Amino acid sequence: KVAVLRGKIKLENVQLDGDLIGSHVLSAIGLSGFAVLSCTAEKLRANIPWGKLEKEPTTFELTGLQLICVPLLPSNATRIFGSGTKLDPKC
Repeated sequence: KVAVLRGKIKLENVQLDGDLIGSHVLSAIGLSGFAVLSCTAEKLRANIPWGKLEKEPTTFELTGLQLICVPLLPSNATRIFGSGTKLDPKC
């Protein structure tokens, strides 16, 4: 259910930008030598305080985050991942 005007957003089975999420998550835990093939979340909740954007934080909660990653090696460094096949899901 999306209640955007109230600032409450709930989505299920969301496909996320694997490059964006992966670069932040993997770098934060010291795994920057990996590429993300696929990134999904079972649930995404967002709380946007429209009337108080400058005073209150906008929050995002991801539940059931799944990253499918491959190591970046010289042999695959120039390969484009995410072609959309079963073995290479679209990001």
